[in-house]
Amino acid sequence: MKADTPKRHHYVPQFYLRRFACQDDPNKVRTLERHGDILVIDRKSIDGIGYEEGMHDFVAEGVSGSIEGPINRVIETPFSNSPTWKKIVGRDGAKLNEHDKVPIHGFARHLQRRNLETLRFIEAQTTRFNDGALDGDLSEEEREMHEWIAASTDHAHAIFRAGAMDTAIPEDADAINVMVCRSPISLRTSTNPTLLISEPGRQSVFGSFFNGLRTWWLTLDRHCGVFIVTGGPANFTNDTIPLEVARVINRQYLVQHGNSMTVRYLIAEDSYVEEDLQWAGYNLEQRTIRGARWRKRPSVEQ
Repeated sequence: MKADTPKRHHYVPQFYLRRFACQDDPNKVRTLERHGDILVIDRKSIDGIGYEEGMHDFVAEGVSGSIEGPINRVIETPFSNSPTWKKIVGRDGAKLNEHDKVPIHGFARHLQRRNLETLRFIEAQTTRFNDGALDGDLSEEEREMHEWIAASTDHAHAIFRAGAMDTAIPEDADAINVMVCRSPISLRTSTNPTLLISEPGRQSVFGSFFNGLRTWWLTLDRHCGVFIVTGGPANFTNDTIPLEVARVINRQYLVQHGNSMTVRYLIAEDSYVEEDLQWAGYNLEQRTIRGARWRKRPSVEQ
């Protein structure tokens, strides 16, 4: 690697974060930043969130390498220049159509696979496997994969790199149901933008339609996002959603923010933030020049 190679590796593309920039400053976003039980609302530089030092660097068989440059050249630049993303930049979410279905699905899949949360999950599962905690839950194929990952300290990162760089169109891509949703209020996102909304065996907060299906949500910009549904009939729709649905989506980012291993920043600039923080169990401690400080209420022991 060259000596001047950037060490600040963003796992959330900055071209994506700029869709949520403050109205009076295109280089900043309004964030809710988590510090244990404390949550601080403030403005942050887009360049200063959603990154990890040297995250994409690796050493394989004694040779140093990085996927930082290839991610930009192979995935970020082509998608950010695509007709699909140009509609988002132009605030033309209503014009997204069937031709945008596969690019949207691919972008959501990429954001999920390249995220720090995914890398930490792979590492945590490897630790659980080494401790024998997964013994009864693995198929033979899964066991072989975990044995391979555990055989080298680099293998967990190798799995992560392969996922982050995967540009293949999945065999079931044509069977995906993509539901473009245009919101009457500003939508939230986070430094892990792709939310798992439902999966088989889990009741969905969005109702029975999603029960038994694997569903992801991705906010595309302040007023447009998508449900990506697998396991059901292929379809593409583009509609306005009711206020109540948009608010449930926004609250799901707040739930993610509180439960994830790595999501430090939730990006939100809507009028329901304080109401939702109270719903999530926070109390206001102090207002500041540009935001506020909230504290999680202690859990009540049963």
